[in-house]
Amino acid sequence: MSTLGIFFNTHWPQVIVYLLVLARISGLLISAPFWGGAVVPRLVRVFMAVSLSAALFPVVAEPRPELIDASQSAPSLLFLLSALLGEVLLGLAFGWSAQIVFAGMRYAGQQMELKMGMAVAKMVDPMSGGQRGILASFLDLLAALVFFALNGHVLLFQALVSSYGLFPLGGEKPLLIYGLVAAASEIFSIALRVSAPVVVGLLLTDMVLGVMSRAVPQMNVFFVGMPLQLGFGLLLLFLAVPTIVWFFVHLMEDGRFDPFRLIGALSP
Repeated sequence: MSTLGIFFNTHWPQVIVYLLVLARISGLLISAPFWGGAVVPRLVRVFMAVSLSAALFPVVAEPRPELIDASQSAPSLLFLLSALLGEVLLGLAFGWSAQIVFAGMRYAGQQMELKMGMAVAKMVDPMSGGQRGILASFLDLLAALVFFALNGHVLLFQALVSSYGLFPLGGEKPLLIYGLVAAASEIFSIALRVSAPVVVGLLLTDMVLGVMSRAVPQMNVFFVGMPLQLGFGLLLLFLAVPTIVWFFVHLMEDGRFDPFRLIGALSP
């Protein structure tokens, strides 16, 4: 038997614990803001997952006894795979819960683009690697800058460390799907409040243009309205940027991106 085989045969409880820690952290890095985007190379994410797992391995809570009971034989492959899948799904849920605020910002940008006539204009999005609207990408990058400026990534990893006390390795998992579906409704609330200054302002512009078209029938409203809405919308967005930043900071301080706020209540 090779040296590696002897090591696994004699230290399989520690190997199983490390794999479970690695599974949860890998799920988080796949779905977390910025770390789950295409801008981060896969090799960097693998290095981060392995390094963080090695750092957290000595301090995590003990898993279920049947997983590491050295007096018994190693658990079955099916049982181990189900435990690993549960850990990956829990890590994904933590990352997706943090993405809800970013999804609301992107959706707000899409609503602004539709109202300003910029829905056709697309650009390469560095986060997803695909194409996205200009304002949606702008608000997404603005949210990412504020997120890192306020050490949101540190708070997210702190929540991950605390999760091992709330959700033990290999233990029962909460109803993650129901928690995430309920939390996803906040995307529309966030998008509505972020896009409200621009959308409401452009609605008032439509009303003014409608009155002008009735007062001056000779004026081509469509010829005047499109550049007017674009310019006025960009002006409103420029004036609303400080408020949008303050609103995002308020969301972070209120714990809207905190996974425990979204799925902690569903813990067993």
